[in-house]
Amino acid sequence: MGVVFDEFQLQLAVWEKKYTGRPREHMVQLCLLALEREEIVSVAYREEHIAARLAKMPLDDGVRRTIQHALMWAWKDEEMHAIYIRGAIFRLGNRALRLRAFSKQLAGAVGGWSSAVVQHLRWRDAPFSRALASGLTTFGSLTGQVPEDVKKFLNYGPFRNFCLFNIDAERTAAACWKRMAELADQVQDLPPHSGENFCRVQQDERNHERIFSIVAEALDEEDRLVSQESAATIARKISEVGEFFVPRSERNAPNPLGKGGCVCVCKVPKDAEKRRAFREFLEGTELRNLLRRRIEELDRTPGKLSVAVKVSFMLGYHHADRSSMTDPELLEELAIFLRECGCGDIAVGEGRNLYDKFYANRSVAEVAAYFKITSPHYRVVDFTDEQQPHIYARGFGHSTVAKTWREADFRITFGKMRSHPVEIAYLSLGNMEGVGTRCDEFLFPERQAHRETAIMMLLSDFPPDFALVDAFENAADGIVGMLGSHRPLHPRRFYAGADALAVDIVAGAQTRLAQPAKSNFLRAAMHWFGDPSQRTRIVGSTEPIRGWRSPYHNEISSLLSLVAYPVYQFGSGRGSLFLPDMDEKVFPPVYRANLATRCCRSGLRWLLGFRRPKSK
Repeated sequence: MGVVFDEFQLQLAVWEKKYTGRPREHMVQLCLLALEREEIVSVAYREEHIAARLAKMPLDDGVRRTIQHALMWAWKDEEMHAIYIRGAIFRLGNRALRLRAFSKQLAGAVGGWSSAVVQHLRWRDAPFSRALASGLTTFGSLTGQVPEDVKKFLNYGPFRNFCLFNIDAERTAAACWKRMAELADQVQDLPPHSGENFCRVQQDERNHERIFSIVAEALDEEDRLVSQESAATIARKISEVGEFFVPRSERNAPNPLGKGGCVCVCKVPKDAEKRRAFREFLEGTELRNLLRRRIEELDRTPGKLSVAVKVSFMLGYHHADRSSMTDPELLEELAIFLRECGCGDIAVGEGRNLYDKFYANRSVAEVAAYFKITSPHYRVVDFTDEQQPHIYARGFGHSTVAKTWREADFRITFGKMRSHPVEIAYLSLGNMEGVGTRCDEFLFPERQAHRETAIMMLLSDFPPDFALVDAFENAADGIVGMLGSHRPLHPRRFYAGADALAVDIVAGAQTRLAQPAKSNFLRAAMHWFGDPSQRTRIVGSTEPIRGWRSPYHNEISSLLSLVAYPVYQFGSGRGSLFLPDMDEKVFPPVYRANLATRCCRSGLRWLLGFRRPKSK
């Protein structure tokens, strides 16, 4: 086709002349154009649109699954591009530029929805949506936003036509990001490494162009596979573009996530002692065999294997509430077990969060000392202080990783079971926050990656070799249980397995998370690494946790959970209103908040149930 690409080349020439000697203004125009375009395709390529269309096509399941996965990854890439460039614009300009960015993103979302409807739905299937989408497309044509040569492709037709249209669109996007990369060195207030990241996005767009070309060449005008193609040939061609574009079953994937396997679940009897029960549980898992195998693989002498354990305690705010913390007694018992298995240096690590912006004495060492997280069997490491640069294989906005986690011979994530308004259950995957760039970098509008994307990038390049979930006592169940709870539950359970994703799916199901895709973390992990559910074997209890309600247990709680993240993102004063009842004798405020802020904090603690428990 070429009309979209040709039109962009003309626009590019106009801007080159108009912004001569003004690289910043030129960059702003390119960034806004890129944001609108990325938002269009991040909506138009959505998995549900593509899956519904492919389901109607006369293809066998293998071909359909391969094409759907490839286009799903193109969609995930475009989502990452959109949030990355929006964050760059927010850091580049003032409030007026931010408003322009929001308007471009909104326009892109509307345009993406309209194009998805007219390209994938017939009039008889969705007459109201088709009428609205057609009206928006016509309006865009009348106002010059949709060229006539483009409009003829915005209609229901062979899937091959959709692919041909997007070949041209992806080529245009690559040209836009190429020009942005060329200008990046001339614009001083762009985020660090912008030029390199623009080049990476350009390569992503070229990869998408190749994917759409492969699919277009494989289909005829009746949405059937051409005679010389098969599921195997399509998978081979797509895998040459990138391993992530094919399903996990087609990859040579060393990553333990998504493999499934054995997940051990222990429901501890009421009369059993905690540490002894945990030790027996560890002996029943495959951890000892995994450690022995790693020692043999690395040819380590006994006592020389280094282990990094990611735990949770930096959301702790008072000794009266330990619901956000990995149990220190269990942690010490784990360290003793690891040493008996031939491990030497055992590092227990955590990363700082935004609490240190409001309260003093909030380093990892200081908080660990307050909660008595100390033992001769391990050392405590501040992951925030030891961040090292790292170029991740996929994704944007994440550029560092903790040295200890990166260099460890064996990695363990030891999370605490808690509820979460977005994730439903906050388990071993969520526990990975803090290993890389500070987690508060991914919470607010200027972020350059979603929280779940940042976690998936870490899991992809530096996955845990083993996952544990502490659900023995003080498990916070409430709208914002990850922050704390005045009435935690005591499920008396442990969960463990080599596949952290499988562990979280099993543990989540026992907190009534029957559909893992309702959790952003689990849905993203299944996109990145595959769904291990069919390959997972549960050893131990399969009973739901009695009394666990989840953040969606009634209409009021569901409504509050639904709006929790947008409210926190845009209306929390960058987290200042959602602070716990801190032990201010040990962690004094950095500054004294005004009366209105203090009242708002107290009201939210009462409303959301993360107020401090009464001391015993």
